[in-house]
Amino acid sequence: MKILTTTAALFLATAAFAHEAPIHEHTQIVPIPAYAQPYGPASGAAALQAAEAFLASTDEGTKAQFMFDLDSPNRAKWSNLPAGIVDRTGISVGDLSDEQRGLLFDFLAASLGEEGYQSVAEVMAAEAFLSTDKRAERLQWAPENYWLSFFGTPSADAPWGWQFGGHHLALNISIDGNRVETMSPSFVGTEPAIFTINGVDYEAVRDMHLSGYAVFTALNADQQMAADAGTVPEDVLTGPSQDGTIPPVIGLSATEMTDDQKVLLLAAIKEWVSIQPDENAAPRMAELTEGLDSISFAWTGTDEVNTPTYMRIQGPTLIIEMLSTGGNVGSSAQGAGHYHTMYRNPTREYGQ
Repeated sequence: MKILTTTAALFLATAAFAHEAPIHEHTQIVPIPAYAQPYGPASGAAALQAAEAFLASTDEGTKAQFMFDLDSPNRAKWSNLPAGIVDRTGISVGDLSDEQRGLLFDFLAASLGEEGYQSVAEVMAAEAFLSTDKRAERLQWAPENYWLSFFGTPSADAPWGWQFGGHHLALNISIDGNRVETMSPSFVGTEPAIFTINGVDYEAVRDMHLSGYAVFTALNADQQMAADAGTVPEDVLTGPSQDGTIPPVIGLSATEMTDDQKVLLLAAIKEWVSIQPDENAAPRMAELTEGLDSISFAWTGTDEVNTPTYMRIQGPTLIIEMLSTGGNVGSSAQGAGHYHTMYRNPTREYGQ
């Protein structure tokens, strides 16, 4: 779970109250192990060590299920939809032994860092919450239904990548020269957003929402009119099966913002960029800070957890979308939020 930021705490009073999940056998996976650094700080080098440990726990037949060529078409077939709607390739959390599951979470910690690992923890906890819903069996809502795939052979010298995802999650990380190069494209969402399971309180994706709202409320009336994103779309525009899609730029240019407003905009961008390790997050933020005047911000909606809201932050090398759907699919999550978000660098998709 994420510790509330100052911004989140400021607006928490407007959010729906947390829902308590009933106990179910699926929740044994949740909470996932606490974040640790078994291979040192998260990085491409740490990811390699963790990948090699995970691979050593599997036989050749099993490896064939989740190891693919670097340019395999499977790499672009990710989805945020549940397993009951879209089949996945790779090896699932449910396919693993307890030992292998531990090695998987070691790998995610070594590959993402604390912020990214917490995002995974939140999404999987929300899935455990939904696993008791009346639609769970048909849609296969369960924390076991998240899949890992490798693209290329993990190596210190050659490019490779990995993908981990399932319902409301699709992380695509590319590594080259033993360094993380990009996390584009990546999808992070949740249903519900504010909930309690196994005695642990979660606020999944709320920091992302509230960071954008902080930018919008810092704008004056004329700026807010310029930043108006218009109608809330039915879904994010750059999600699964939308590789190469570049939506038209809308909203307020950062050139029209004050220095304080720009600081808030960068803080909102960092909510997504910090999912990846610092070795790429830090230079990526420096790059975006340098080119901030080419980035635009668009917003429509409120800070409420379950009202239709849409944000887009866009520049030549950045597309961030955040959508609060304003409704729930699972009846057990009614009123507790449903989010879809996307992060893309259209110049570095899948490490290209």
